[in-house]
Amino acid sequence: MNRQQLTLLSIAGVFVILLVVRAFTGNGFGRIYVERGEAAFVKVEVPVLDAPDGNVESEGVRSMWVDASSDEAVDFAAAESPRAGWYSVKPVSPRVYFEATISDDALQAALSSPFESTIGSTDLGTALETWRLALLEKANAEAAVQAEPSVEINWKALHAAGFDRKTAITVTPGSDFKTSLGAIFDAAQAAGDSDADTTVVVADGRAIVTTTADDVVPAIGLSWPRTIGLWLAAIFTLAIFSFLYKDNPFYKIAESVVVGVSAAYWMVIGLWDMIVPNLLGQLFPGFVQGNLLPGLGTADPNWAYLVPAIFGALLLMRLAPKGQYLSLWTLAFIVGTTAALRMVAYIEGDFLSQIKATIEPLYQEVMNADGTVNGYSSFWASVRQITLLIGVLSCLTYFFFSVEHKGVVGKVARVGIWFLMITFGAAFGFTVMGRIALLAARFEFLFDDWLWLIDPTNQRSVAAAVGGLF
Repeated sequence: MNRQQLTLLSIAGVFVILLVVRAFTGNGFGRIYVERGEAAFVKVEVPVLDAPDGNVESEGVRSMWVDASSDEAVDFAAAESPRAGWYSVKPVSPRVYFEATISDDALQAALSSPFESTIGSTDLGTALETWRLALLEKANAEAAVQAEPSVEINWKALHAAGFDRKTAITVTPGSDFKTSLGAIFDAAQAAGDSDADTTVVVADGRAIVTTTADDVVPAIGLSWPRTIGLWLAAIFTLAIFSFLYKDNPFYKIAESVVVGVSAAYWMVIGLWDMIVPNLLGQLFPGFVQGNLLPGLGTADPNWAYLVPAIFGALLLMRLAPKGQYLSLWTLAFIVGTTAALRMVAYIEGDFLSQIKATIEPLYQEVMNADGTVNGYSSFWASVRQITLLIGVLSCLTYFFFSVEHKGVVGKVARVGIWFLMITFGAAFGFTVMGRIALLAARFEFLFDDWLWLIDPTNQRSVAAAVGGLF
């Protein structure tokens, strides 16, 4: 290893070390946060109503899955109704996580601060509302406008535990908010029948007064699978960019992975979007509906689809040592059919449309909404039509080689060359701009989603490390 390679390796090593330190200190970077929730559904039998008079049809019921908290579930679900549930995951911006973290810290600090409000002879509902408003004011002061903490009283859980809003109590508040909350519920237990324990849980920027039996789990947090995927995408992007220096093993590995993953992805897409529903679903609809695609409608088998199945099997003969010639039948059919379909599409979409546009009148009238002629728009529409006609005729003249390009014909052909060069240049520029847009999107991914050096959509402005420079 020469001195130049050693220097480059040292620079790359220092960069990697700084990158790792930056990733795992403070707010870090390259992290994806999600909000976890629960989705619950129940299968109900909903009566089908006649639209005119609202009467229930004879034997008119429809089975359907509905949200467990919907009106249909409340009205028609029974204890034995089939139910299904799972955890849902929704990506959220880092700002949401940072605001929740700041709110949590502010609420924890506020709970440990002195409780200065006075609560005398009152009821439990008023006492808790006084406590809630005082804690919210203290937490907002601690958050310093960087987040919006919230304080909730979970009356559903408290009622289930035996507490009543109207219970008359006399309270002597304690030194801080936590002690004061305990004093309030001690007074409520002494005046009522409940002996359940209560607590205050801080999670996701909320302080929830509830019972110990009500488990409150933070819903917003880091998603390791998505974060690992983000880092892999960034690493492979840099590996592809490394080809700008020279061909290297990192580029070859990334290239092979891209090709292999792309082939596997399109194979899976072709299987589940084409072969399963359009081939197997037509030949064996009952089996596919019962085992592979429950949403596929059942019908009688369509045996005409055996023809494409046979052609598909013949195409696989390309893999056979002595049967490769059989695949030529399928290839010939694919090439011939594709050529015919594309030819018809080009004739209708390009050739006939070009002829139609060329034989339009040179003077084009553009009407206003009130039916009058818009002179300005009509003038430029006419100029466009005249330019189109001149371009078509001059380009056709340039490709008309039966007449020597001299005199008037040569001049018209030269105008056609100008039209052709402008068209080719515009097409090339459009292609280049498309590639530049892809490059800009990759740079935005690296500097925004991964490194957090920029924040164009204001997703991380709450974080102290948004500058991202290490």
